[in-house]
Amino acid sequence: MSDLKDFLSRVVDSVNNTYSLHNLAPWIEKHTYLDGSTFSFKDHEFQREILADKAPTSIVVKCAQIGLSELSYRYAVAACCTQDDFTVIYTFPASADAEKNCKTRIDPMISGSPELGRLVSPNLNNSEVKQFGRNSFLFFKGTFSSTQALSTPANAVIHDEWDKSDTTQGSVYVSRLQHKPHKLRKIFSTPTVERFGVSKEAETAKRFKHLVKCNCCSHMFLPDYFEHIKVPGWDKPLEEINKRNIHEVRWKEAQMVCPKCGKDPQMHHTRMFFVCENPSENHEAHAWYVSPFSAHNLLTPSYLVNTSTKFERYSEFKNQTLGLTAEEKNESIVLSDIVDAEMMGLRSGELHVMGSDMGVTCHICIGRIASDGTLVVVHRERVNYTMFEKRSAQLAVEFKVVVHVMDSQPEIDLVTRITKARPNNWGAIFTSNKSTQPFALQSDISDPSEGKLQMKLVKINRTVALDNLLGVIKSGKFVLQSSEENELYREQMLSLKRVQKFTSDGELVFTWQKTDGSDHYHFATLYLWIATQMRGTAGSIGSAGLGLPLAFKTAAPKYGTHGSR
Repeated sequence: MSDLKDFLSRVVDSVNNTYSLHNLAPWIEKHTYLDGSTFSFKDHEFQREILADKAPTSIVVKCAQIGLSELSYRYAVAACCTQDDFTVIYTFPASADAEKNCKTRIDPMISGSPELGRLVSPNLNNSEVKQFGRNSFLFFKGTFSSTQALSTPANAVIHDEWDKSDTTQGSVYVSRLQHKPHKLRKIFSTPTVERFGVSKEAETAKRFKHLVKCNCCSHMFLPDYFEHIKVPGWDKPLEEINKRNIHEVRWKEAQMVCPKCGKDPQMHHTRMFFVCENPSENHEAHAWYVSPFSAHNLLTPSYLVNTSTKFERYSEFKNQTLGLTAEEKNESIVLSDIVDAEMMGLRSGELHVMGSDMGVTCHICIGRIASDGTLVVVHRERVNYTMFEKRSAQLAVEFKVVVHVMDSQPEIDLVTRITKARPNNWGAIFTSNKSTQPFALQSDISDPSEGKLQMKLVKINRTVALDNLLGVIKSGKFVLQSSEENELYREQMLSLKRVQKFTSDGELVFTWQKTDGSDHYHFATLYLWIATQMRGTAGSIGSAGLGLPLAFKTAAPKYGTHGSR
């Protein structure tokens, strides 16, 4: 009798076309299970509105432990089960993540549901692809792995943990949407740094924030951990509560207070609303910001305060628990690092080195290492690549340049010609390895049949070298000759951020990623710093080597003949 009832229910749903892509919540509640019971949106009521989003691109900037990964799995499966001829590509940072989540999250969901067990094909049900019904498919891929699924047109692409994915490779999957009518894209991720990853995607979207209406005074406000969570007896910033002093804090009594009336707003999902902060902007995409307050019954104020002491980096607490962009000031370049380094009167008659980032517009930095190890940048300028060869020669004479490092790409012919004609001019190429050395030098290569560059090469270990430059800047041993390039230089030095990424082996490591705008001056400064380290060895390098800073012997002031730090 039960089988007949289920059959009739499916017939009615099919005839009435009950489940559209924007009405999958009832199907998920009816046919999927969690912890032995049918799935429920209780205490996660906000998920319904996100699930029903009709925008072609839906971006979710979320905190962790909010249930949205679980929801995205169920959406993908529900779409394949209810829609005819529907294909979803679901991406994770690495292929190992795809396999693990499929086996530990998707497979138990399918095996625990009679309806999913009936719909999944026994002949095509593995950790890479699953078939549902006659002709719907769900692919699982890693963004760092080979792109096997790219040959398959898709109706929807879902990206999980976008900030830790290879976003360049992940974006390639979007091309698979071109030959299908729906063209849906959904991005879920905890944020990392501003203007990167999911935060950057949300900049070109209508942004919806989850506001609460106070039950006492009806004031609408966006809950903020640092502004609206109060701990009795604690009048300092919440950031100062840590694992060393939390035993002295009444954190279990922490509560949310309304910024208008100062009372408990008595948060409830019926008084919480997603409100668009930029309704006048014409964007097709929708961005949904989900904070721990969206699941206030589970992630309570006391839980948040206690959890803030559990992370090694406070920025990780902001990212993971609060769903906010953040970065450690001592592990990233901030505006004050650059502004405070700007001063006048740094030019002198000493020997210098040069670093150049190549392109249609070439960016040049000239400087030296002072006697105390400070990196002194005395000149910055931009020049069109057609004038670079002539202008760089003029600057070399003017500033007594003894080593010049320039990007070998994309102007390979130009850089090859310069390195062959001028002693101690080197092309730079990036490598990635586990060595702690920031660079190695390689003399002239003369076998073009093997595709090798025919120039003197500096092989730069990208992450290690950029970390070394960061260390120089954060230590305060970095000064700049103030000029008209100041504003552009600031922007480009801040556009490159140090973030965590998964490797193809599933290892989480720090790497440097461009966030927004250009980063040419950042790399020109890196090549300049590499040149300063080469100065003692570049004239007598064999196959590889590592230069050391050269302490100048001069009676002049440390940084120049006119300025002072």
